[in-house]
Amino acid sequence: MTFESGVADRVRVVKSYEALSQLTAEQIANLLKANPYGRLGLPTGNTPRRCYEILAEWSSQGRLNWSKAKCFALDDYLEVEERFSFQHYLESNLYRFTDLPLDARFNPRQVDNYDQLILDQGGLDFCLLGIGDNGHIAFNEPPTPQESWTHCVWLSEETKQANRKSFESDSTVPTRAITMGISTLLSSRSLVLIASGKNKRKALHRALTGPPDKDLPASFLTTHPNLLVIADFDW
Repeated sequence: MTFESGVADRVRVVKSYEALSQLTAEQIANLLKANPYGRLGLPTGNTPRRCYEILAEWSSQGRLNWSKAKCFALDDYLEVEERFSFQHYLESNLYRFTDLPLDARFNPRQVDNYDQLILDQGGLDFCLLGIGDNGHIAFNEPPTPQESWTHCVWLSEETKQANRKSFESDSTVPTRAITMGISTLLSSRSLVLIASGKNKRKALHRALTGPPDKDLPASFLTTHPNLLVIADFDW
């Protein structure tokens, strides 16, 4: 495989989803230990779920201190029942097991200017990202230009179909969302991109081997100087 310059040494291939989750949890734990005031951008979905279970266990055991940290949801649905919101996901899978203050749990649905809020809080130290089958990151659907900040978006048919299993019927699947933009994500001091399952191989391969392209939003991540990619499948 031919990677963009400087990317190859930032890719870690592990043998299983459990190993991916463990390594990802260690990245977050190490950040919190090194910088208790860390500002973290966090995703939702199936891929980070086990990572959050591990972090929740460590937090319940008193091994992690979140009391001075701040967490920012990367994105969320619009016009959705609260039980399906990403804020509810983060509360249920992670926040409630930690000592993260209630006023340190930010969400783009709840703020008029999310980018200004992030800036006012000192900027993001770390963002955890997944990748969609179509190469989206957060809810930056193709095509999304690099010069994008937090914005509302219509979800693609591919993304809606991928989300369908979480909802009771087609009519309840959200069609719109709000998301950090590419520039918001790239402004983070460090990025970790996780990819689980061979269905992500094509999108990840294209993102890491091709030039940055608005039709493949994940490809912009290769321009970041502090990117780590963790995948649980061979190339």
